[in-house]
Amino acid sequence: MIEFFPNLALWSKLFPIGLSHPSGFMPHGTCYLWKPELVILHSASDLLTGFAYYSIPAMLIYFVRKREDLPFPWIFWMFGAFIIFCGTTHLAEVWTLWYPSYWLSGALKLATAGISLYTAIELFPLIPKALELPSPAQLEATNRKLEQEISERKQAEAALQNSEARLRSIFEAAAIGITVTDNQGILLTANPAFRKILGYSEKQLTQMRFSDLTHPEDREVNWELFQELFTGKRELYHIEKRFLRNTQEIVWANLTVSLLRDPDNQPQFAIAMIEDITERKKTEKALLQYHQHLEELVGARTTELTLANEQLSWQASHDSLTGLVNRNEFEKQLQDAILSCKSLQQSHSLLYLDLDRFKIVNDTCGHIAGDELLRQVSNILANNCRKSDLLARLGGDEFALLLYNSTLEGGESIAQNILEKIQEFRFVWQNQSFTIGVSIGLVLIDCISFNVEEVINAADAACYAAKSYGRNRIYIYQKNDKDLSQAKADIRWVKQIERAIIENKFQLYIQQIACLQKSSLANEDHYEVLLRLSDETGKIVSPMAFIPAAERYNLMGLIDRWVIGNFFAYLAQYSAKLLSQEKKLASIYTINLSGESINDDRLVEFLKQQFQIYQIPPQLICFEITETVAVSNLTKARQMIQEISKLGCCFALDDFGSGMSSFGYLKYLPVKYLKIDGQFIKDIVNDPLDRAIVEAINNIGHVVGMKTIGEFVSDENILQIIGELGVDYAQGYAVSKPHPLWEIED
Repeated sequence: MIEFFPNLALWSKLFPIGLSHPSGFMPHGTCYLWKPELVILHSASDLLTGFAYYSIPAMLIYFVRKREDLPFPWIFWMFGAFIIFCGTTHLAEVWTLWYPSYWLSGALKLATAGISLYTAIELFPLIPKALELPSPAQLEATNRKLEQEISERKQAEAALQNSEARLRSIFEAAAIGITVTDNQGILLTANPAFRKILGYSEKQLTQMRFSDLTHPEDREVNWELFQELFTGKRELYHIEKRFLRNTQEIVWANLTVSLLRDPDNQPQFAIAMIEDITERKKTEKALLQYHQHLEELVGARTTELTLANEQLSWQASHDSLTGLVNRNEFEKQLQDAILSCKSLQQSHSLLYLDLDRFKIVNDTCGHIAGDELLRQVSNILANNCRKSDLLARLGGDEFALLLYNSTLEGGESIAQNILEKIQEFRFVWQNQSFTIGVSIGLVLIDCISFNVEEVINAADAACYAAKSYGRNRIYIYQKNDKDLSQAKADIRWVKQIERAIIENKFQLYIQQIACLQKSSLANEDHYEVLLRLSDETGKIVSPMAFIPAAERYNLMGLIDRWVIGNFFAYLAQYSAKLLSQEKKLASIYTINLSGESINDDRLVEFLKQQFQIYQIPPQLICFEITETVAVSNLTKARQMIQEISKLGCCFALDDFGSGMSSFGYLKYLPVKYLKIDGQFIKDIVNDPLDRAIVEAINNIGHVVGMKTIGEFVSDENILQIIGELGVDYAQGYAVSKPHPLWEIED
């Protein structure tokens, strides 16, 4: 032991306690020599610990050098130094076992303690900062958020790329030219359409100025607008300008330039859209030349057109046949005359003239002769009135003469002169000579005259009264005149009738005619078609109210045609409905014909047309005429009955016995039904004479082969008596009341 520790004496001096007592302090390592295996254990463990301490700093140094983004990198250097000193201390322990350099070992420990203390001091303030560093969970959430943002950014970038691709596709495929220029007008890009318009290639257009492509005469204006665009004075501008192709040909274009701003709202680029309008300009030029040519033509024909306009104006206010003022113009000037009576206290006279026997000339010689007659009469009238007066043709053979500043006596004098001149006049046509007359209505226009319609109606009523009193005369309108009141009432009915024909205000009714005798006729339904008028208030008016006026004003023919046309139309519709039910019409329908229709040679042709249009079997139709109409013109009535009968229709003679009845003429009229006048039927129960007359008419009718019909059968007693007398049919309220046509379907 003394060999290994030669300085044992020295240790004894320094540490007497350890040497004097076995349990005292002994130098480090001395006791290890007592057991070699213990020395090996300590030395091996210190060596391994030292090597481990040295490897840890090496790895830290490698990590820090590779991760330059680490926070607080210097603390890792401090830890490395601390660990190196710790490892050196362990190695010194092994050295000290054999070479006890305790000062060196202590110094190393002191250094280790110092750097440990310094590291701990530096580490203390870093703890709060380290705690502020995100945790792994936070880092994971942040990573997920970053991943989402990256994904969204990629999607946005993809959408932007798609949008740019679409815009590029639109830019490239656009039919009009599109360019982008900078603030100096230098072309940055141009689409194929623009290159095609001007004939330049993409390379040629690069770095060219917009002004280089512009016609010299348009450059200044275009540059001023371009400058205003970039200085903020306008957001866009639109002009038509001229470009120059690469061949120096002029190209007209419709140019629209707008400004594109950067994110800071500063002007960045100008985008121009160019539409080639060269062809349009050529067309406009051609149109301009054509327009100039038209202006020359218009200028050359100004006089012609002026005359034509004057002619048209004249035609609008004058009658083309006679050259006289027409009705519209006459009514305008008549209105002015009425106003002058009230404002200037003047009076005028109005003559309403209707030619007598004009229809004879028109029907005998034709419309050409009638027109010539009207022209000659117009000349007579014009030559026998004052130049200041107004002469007009109102229509047909009716004229009006407005006598300005005329009294009633003055008007009557002029009317009498006209009457005499017309009487003296002879109209010659194709070796035939005709005399005519004129019926004149005279009315005074003064301050109490109401309006144009009232004045004309009064004059028309006076003219009608002149005709009623024998024609070819003058009738002066007087208020409270009963004849004129009737005439005015007739005129009102005439207007209602004309309106009813035009607007279909007439209504058709139907009344059943019952068979009284048991025979083959028992299954035959028989009806009479009746007419009603719906007035302005919608009230149903009996024909007895308006038929007299219609007869006096020759409107019965029009009414008859309205009834025939509308009833045939209904019957065709009703027949089609029955056919859909596998039924057919099997009734007889009686329609009244007036004397005007019987004397109308065109009636037969009209009936043929109606039967053709509506496909109505003629055998279903029976036409009815009155005894008075038949007897007044027996030959004409017989001829018309025969012609219509050839179509397949039959006839009934109405109101037989009401006039100067003669049984003799019955054999000359080919009618199927004889209707006994109701005046003999209604009192047959109490009047033996009426019964005898009905019996006689019935017997005579049967003798000549006619079926008889009793009218005005109002009760069962009358019905029984006429049945006993052998009358074939009955018509009246005892059988059926009249009801609207559509109820026939029930």
